[in-house]
Amino acid sequence: MRRARFGVALGFIAAMAFTGSTQAFTGTTNGSFESGTYFDNGGGFQQLDAPNASIDGWSVDSGSVDWIGTYWTAGAGAMSIDLSGADAGSLSQTFDTTIGNTYTVAFLLSGNPDGPPSPKTLEVSATGGTTGMYSHDTTGSDPTSMVWTPETFEFLATSTSTTITFVSTTSGPYGPALDDVVVTETVPTKDECKDDGWESMIDNAGNGFKNQGDCVSYFATKGKNLGSVPAVAPTEAASAAAAAAAPAKHSTKHVEKSTTNVERHAAKSKMKSDADKSETKKSTTKSHAHGSKKHK
Repeated sequence: MRRARFGVALGFIAAMAFTGSTQAFTGTTNGSFESGTYFDNGGGFQQLDAPNASIDGWSVDSGSVDWIGTYWTAGAGAMSIDLSGADAGSLSQTFDTTIGNTYTVAFLLSGNPDGPPSPKTLEVSATGGTTGMYSHDTTGSDPTSMVWTPETFEFLATSTSTTITFVSTTSGPYGPALDDVVVTETVPTKDECKDDGWESMIDNAGNGFKNQGDCVSYFATKGKNLGSVPAVAPTEAASAAAAAAAPAKHSTKHVEKSTTNVERHAAKSKMKSDADKSETKKSTTKSHAHGSKKHK
């Protein structure tokens, strides 16, 4: 679902970029997976094979996932997700973003405790951003005590719409569990240009800044003076912003530096790095006969 207050002209988007506030917003729909076309086969869950859009606001893009009802205790509300259905799957949602703003994706992480491996792993990514790797150890957990843990993933928006994707990297039917996805937005201010902060910032057209003064000028003129380092690739807002700004010539070396701006922000993002992708994957089988999820 697209947010009405952000689906407007560039001028309003630019004005929003100078409020200097952090706010919760309805960027994600159905973050706790409570609504949609759910059919319980008697086992307390429903397997959804890609492609599937049964969960309101979400899309199963690869493999399969299990939409969990009563099979185990959810982290929030009554429903949650096992990102490995018959095998590893992925789930995504697209929502409106403002170029240059930072978004924090908070979510609850657990894992299916009924089979190996004990560490359940997944990746979280956002369009044009970095990939975060996460792991949850299910040792000592059971369906009535899932030990949900809070996690966060951060990205810098480079487009007016962004897709966040959760991907299981655990093979077999006992995967990482996901619940209560909430996104908050942080609007940058000129104070963040200090202490080399300008290096990881972009304006509302996707341009980077060549120094602190360039960054401060952008905020001081409420977006009239765009950053001097052009975006490597055109963004949806770039053409509209360029039309409102005075034309400027840039050397090709600035293009290279624009890439560096994005990379520097990626280096500062809060990501987990303890997921071991090289872990030996154990092959298991899954039977849904008589509504039983993970047991033969």
